Amino acid sequence: MDLLARREHSRCELARRLRDRFPEADAESVEEVLVRLAGENLQSDRRFAEEYVRMRMRRGFGWLHIRADLQSRGVDADIIAGLSPPEDEWLALAENLVASRLRGQVGLAPGSRDHQRLFRFMLSRGFPADIARKSLQNCGRFRSASV
Repeated sequence: MDLLARREHSRCELARRLRDRFPEADAESVEEVLVRLAGENLQSDRRFAEEYVRMRMRRGFGWLHIRADLQSRGVDADIIAGLSPPEDEWLALAENLVASRLRGQVGLAPGSRDHQRLFRFMLSRGFPADIARKSLQNCGRFRSASV
């Protein structure tokens, strides 16, 4: 309960943390606790995933990065598939991230070193190439950006 009081955890994360905290506990005991917590709706992978997606979006991460994080945390692929917001939300998020990275710069030439660096940054944040490209074009600071 102490772990869940701080934040949501995926079932896989919670199992790992319980095994770490209580190494003497057998696998059946840990599984029993997880089943009871899920039965009482105190632990939910869907709720964890929804909160995680919102939190990572607020921090400027794209869907590819978020999806990989959820998979590494043991969230079921069916749950992950139902969580991706529409493309226009990702585009708006990407445009806001580009604008914040530019901090008032104007006239960044397409194909320049800074332009390419910003494009790579967007990719590293988990935005698909087409969203990164559109966000650079739509930001209003570029002429005809083609990366």
